[in-house]
Amino acid sequence: MKVSVNAVMKYMEELAPLSVALPGDPVGLQVGNPSSIVDSIMVALDPDLETIEEAIKKKAQMIITHHPLIYNKLSSINEAGPRGSLVARAIRNNLHIYSAHTNFDVTRGGVSYRLAEALGLPVKNASVLEVTGSEQLLKLVVFVPKGHEDRILDALARAGAGQIGRYSHCTFQTMGTGTFMPAADTNPFIGSKGELEKVSEIRLETILPVTRRKTIISDLIKHHPYEEVAYDLYPLDLEGDEIGLGLLIDLEEELSFDQLINRCLTNLSTNTLRYSINDREGFRRIALCGGSGGSLIEHAARQNADVLISGDFRYHDLKDAQALNIALIDAGHHATELPGVKYLKDYLQHKLEDEGYGVEVHLQALTPAGWSCT
Repeated sequence: MKVSVNAVMKYMEELAPLSVALPGDPVGLQVGNPSSIVDSIMVALDPDLETIEEAIKKKAQMIITHHPLIYNKLSSINEAGPRGSLVARAIRNNLHIYSAHTNFDVTRGGVSYRLAEALGLPVKNASVLEVTGSEQLLKLVVFVPKGHEDRILDALARAGAGQIGRYSHCTFQTMGTGTFMPAADTNPFIGSKGELEKVSEIRLETILPVTRRKTIISDLIKHHPYEEVAYDLYPLDLEGDEIGLGLLIDLEEELSFDQLINRCLTNLSTNTLRYSINDREGFRRIALCGGSGGSLIEHAARQNADVLISGDFRYHDLKDAQALNIALIDAGHHATELPGVKYLKDYLQHKLEDEGYGVEVHLQALTPAGWSCT
């Protein structure tokens, strides 16, 4: 079964909501039609000519990328320029291009989490290196006939509700009496048409991130026994989990600089590294960020990180790091973001399979985008 572009967009935004992207960042559908139907998707880091040509060759109708195709607003599509020619090529071949950029950088489980996992670093208790916001929360109240509350609780928890810190399945439940009168054209789970019914019900209260509201309510309705589900959503003046750029990870056992270098060379798609070591013999507090991490050097140093692993460090970043006595490992922009791109491919494949879609999801045949060195 094929899938609509709109459904794929919904799955992507469950993972990386557009609302958390950094100001001015162009995320979401950049080329295409949300109502179109596709049966093959390619996931890539960059929407460049190589990616577009590979998608055409493999008959993929939709491309999911991390970096946007259109970063700055276009006043025209001039095919004599590199950006205009790519947009025109995509449109002529009926390609739909969707980008998850800084929204995938900052969200929990995003680019830096996947980089940490690729390096074998623990993410369970990791903290955000530069906080850019926090999850907005809602309170959900739903009324459930007695005896069905555990089923609804489990469905809500699986969908992402009821999570407070490291605790899941968090609810508060009170007993009460629900009343209703089924109309003639209803199919009531309890009661008879045209008769007032009084039912022992549980008022179940829980909490949910606003970005998962649609998914959670959809699952609630699917698992609730009633034909019409009574529920309320209340805004909360509470801050949820912090989101932002990069991670700070404390290790139980320190690693040597050579061990960190070897992990980067072994587990990332790179054969060259740049690095700057400091006077520490062992490294226990690790800062990292997929992509370009030069702006995070001071954040890492202020939080007593021993080393920052990222990409695209400039000469002046190096001098700042030396002054702040923090080591740097530059594994490259491409190599530090590729674990996130690989995760996107697996995430989409599993999501589509779980929903019963027979859609192929390809990972672009990538080669390391490193500099040639002599």
